This record gives sequence, C-alpha cells and structure tokens, in this order.
Amino acid sequence: MVILNPRNTRAICRSLPKRCIEKFPDKPVVIAGDDDDHLEATQGVNPGRSKAEEAAKAVGGKVLLPIFAPGEQAANPKGFTDFNDLANNSVLGKVGIERQVCSIVDSVIEKHQARIEQQQEHIQKQEQRLRRAAKNG
Repeated sequence: MVILNPRNTRAICRSLPKRCIEKFPDKPVVIAGDDDDHLEATQGVNPGRSKAEEAAKAVGGKVLLPIFAPGEQAANPKGFTDFNDLANNSVLGKVGIERQVCSIVDSVIEKHQARIEQQQEHIQKQEQRLRRAAKNG
C-alpha cells in the first residue's frame, strides 16, 4: 500500500489492521516516510517524519526514512527529502534504496519471528501446565 498524501496517513493506517493485518497477521509493517529536514530547520516541524511515526505507531510498525550520502541533504535540503530523491538525485541511487529497505525489512522480520517464537513457547508452556494439572487432578 502506498500513501502519497501525509494528511490522511493516520486514518488510512488505522484502517490498515482491518484490511491487511487481519488478513495477514504474521506480516510485519514498514512505513516509508519523507524526511522533510528543511521544514524542521525553518518551521520547527518535519511532517514527513512525524506522520510516518504516527502511522507506524498506529499499526505497530517500523519507520523507514531515506538516508542520503554525506552532505547531500545539507547542500540541497529541498532536493533530498524522499525515496524518489534518493533514487534519482543521490549518488547512492537505487542501490541506496535497496540497501536501506533490505536492512530494515530484515530487522523487522527477525524481530517479528522472535516474537512469534516467544508466543509459541508461551503457548507450549501453558499446554504443559494444563496437561500436568489434568494428570494430577
């Protein structure tokens, strides 16, 4: 799912659990946002970052913001804010996107798998307790 307008991100992500998370409960969620660093410097607010964080919190997801090569964002703050800029304007290019996305996706999947394993262990322990209680009963 792609959300291009940050104003409705929270509402869309609140409906995400009903649509996607219930259908795919074992799938982690990654929210890719803009890094409006230039707005934070001039207006004290970074809407791309804050909306992505809000959306991720609403669905228990993880935020991914573009990371540019050293000096790129400082030299041209308005030209280096999103993943399109990373792909087309940064020296990191599409390889930079691939590395950043793969890194966070791998991390999210590992944490998600660990959480599933913990839940399974907890269920097994509960089942063992019930069996012992029934046996001693």
